[in-house]
Amino acid sequence: MVATPESSPAVEFETQDLLLNVGPQHPSTHGVFRMVLQVDGEVVRDVIPYIGYLHRGAEKLCETM
Repeated sequence: MVATPESSPAVEFETQDLLLNVGPQHPSTHGVFRMVLQVDGEVVRDVIPYIGYLHRGAEKLCETM
């Protein structure tokens, strides 16, 4: 015989959106790609990408090539 759980009322939880910065994890890998995620629990609500956030020193080095 299997016991069935008593039906309990559904509980609504109040959540807040959280902003996560996902980007370079080490100072030497700066500027490749960065994202700002707006999440609500496990659901991604919005993504803001920052592409090409590169230090201008690399551009200056390539001018002399």
